[in-house]
Amino acid sequence: MNKIILTLLMMLSAFTSYSQEQKDRILYIVDNIPVVDTPKEDEQPVENDIDKLEIVTDFEKIKSLGYEGKIDKIIIITTKAYSARPDDVKGIPSSKMMTKTNGLCYYKNAAQPYSGKFIDYFFNGKVQGDGVLKNGKIEGIRTVYYPNGNKRYFYTYSDGIENGQSEEYFINGKLKQKGSFVNKKEEGLWQVFYSTGKLKRESNFIANKQILSKDEKKFYELFSKGASFMKEGDYFSAIKKFDDALKINMSYADVYFYRGTSKLNTFDFDQSIADFDQAIILEPLYMEAISNRAFARLRKYEFKDAKTLSKSREITIMAAKDVVPIPKEDLDKICADLKLGYELGDRKPMVIDAMKRYCK
Repeated sequence: MNKIILTLLMMLSAFTSYSQEQKDRILYIVDNIPVVDTPKEDEQPVENDIDKLEIVTDFEKIKSLGYEGKIDKIIIITTKAYSARPDDVKGIPSSKMMTKTNGLCYYKNAAQPYSGKFIDYFFNGKVQGDGVLKNGKIEGIRTVYYPNGNKRYFYTYSDGIENGQSEEYFINGKLKQKGSFVNKKEEGLWQVFYSTGKLKRESNFIANKQILSKDEKKFYELFSKGASFMKEGDYFSAIKKFDDALKINMSYADVYFYRGTSKLNTFDFDQSIADFDQAIILEPLYMEAISNRAFARLRKYEFKDAKTLSKSREITIMAAKDVVPIPKEDLDKICADLKLGYELGDRKPMVIDAMKRYCK
């Protein structure tokens, strides 16, 4: 049953799904909520999450549910978490069942904007977020959670606008960032942390202006210029700017990540790995650095003895080999990084493809 549920949900690409192998128009309803977006893998219900599964093909029942002429089949999933909720909690609507018109939320096309509490859920029945709407706008604290149940962030709102304290968290529950807004603008002290608990940076905002020291201004100017060069594909110029930035601040993980990525694009794989190592030492949950480190190790073997197709001052094009033999020690490191990157949320096709090819 586990595989059946996952297959059914993964088929979905929109509110209605058309299969290439069949003409049925299928609608999925999970805990009374029509599914609009394809759920991520860690949000999908598995066998232990499911209380009931009903497949509706009867025309009259489809008509009674309000989908006459639109749907050929409805798959209704009820999670155990939903079944266990008290009736008063079940009665609290989800924002996913609301429409937004002129910036205001309406529940089931009601004449007046919605006022009251709302709770959103993942497709496995776990709480995704909650808050309060007043006359169709967010009011008070809006909280969002990770699939593992840990708090992801909360923001404080007034009349739908960020006003007050906010905090963001890493997936392990550690504080990531905190600060306050006044009319959607940062105000006062803002602090950003690594998942280790170490302070990454802090800034003061006064009258919508960020107050920085001379060294801080120079650091961020160099970092920004390096990022611009990198975006333009001028990786050697980018590396020089990142080198200069690190002379000012050697404890900023993002600089190592960006420089490592630039070196990866210049085929300097060993130095690229060294930069990703440093970024991950500073931030152990740095998803992008973890994934890129895997590819730096992987490309080191895929491009070993590779043929150069063309070369200029700005760019070198080489022909990579397909699946290549990799020593077990490095292959274990590659697969460990790919797996961790995936678990942290990196679901890019290249990550999934590499896992399939090398990490069976």
